[in-house]
Amino acid sequence: MSQEIESADVVRLVLQFLKENNLMRTYQTLQDETNISLNTVESIESFVTEIHQGHWDTVLKVVQPLKLPDKKLMDLYEQIVIELIEMRELGAARSLLRQTEPMLKLKDLDTERYMRLENVLGRNYFDPKEVYLEGGSKEKRRTAIAQQLAGEVSVVPPARLLTLLGQALKWQQVQGLLPPGVQLDLFRGKAAVREQEEETYPTQLFKTIKLGMKSHAECVRFSPDGMCLATGSVDGIIEIWNYLTGKLRKDLKYQAQVGQSWTFSSLFIMNDVHLFSF
Repeated sequence: MSQEIESADVVRLVLQFLKENNLMRTYQTLQDETNISLNTVESIESFVTEIHQGHWDTVLKVVQPLKLPDKKLMDLYEQIVIELIEMRELGAARSLLRQTEPMLKLKDLDTERYMRLENVLGRNYFDPKEVYLEGGSKEKRRTAIAQQLAGEVSVVPPARLLTLLGQALKWQQVQGLLPPGVQLDLFRGKAAVREQEEETYPTQLFKTIKLGMKSHAECVRFSPDGMCLATGSVDGIIEIWNYLTGKLRKDLKYQAQVGQSWTFSSLFIMNDVHLFSF
């Protein structure tokens, strides 16, 4: 039974690869064009802790490449502006309030809420009771924001794309489809051809393939990718072998079909798929 792979998962694998290799412009372009977000963090616990402790520089670096709902981003930026005002970092608070996308959206969607921030910014004092209404506090706001953002992110193992490719190659080696030590052209899925290598005739016995007491090979051909060996025996049977083990390829349906025979003098394999006899 084949496993279906969602195209969105493939995009996320590529996004993770781009992010881990600091290719952020390409990452952002792919995320915008596909409308698929990665939304992963190294640790949700650490992310939440940074919010609780008000380490906003770190939080903003984590949030910047993520795709989060506008409301949750507005809540986050609003809290950062309030805390900057409280610390009398008025220049940073002003820039964040008037120049960042979440705050500009707040201005369009909820003008009254935005103007309250402008009023707090313009005062020469800071009164928490005027900012945190209905029994609220800085700590409670941080906790609420941490809970909201924690629900939008997840943690995945690093380097998933390279891990999956490595697992696929290992499976091919186990199945005998990829001889050990062979350099693979990963993009084409074939063994790389060494153009500079000079061909020489065999000098030693590698494996013995047994065809039976009353049979012998009339013709033999390697597949173009060098992964398997086809033999045509005198009794009219064509068989595909794993030349590394000297055994029949058990993963091919054809190997299970017996009772058919042909007369031929040569074999031809095209594109590693079609087998012809003459």
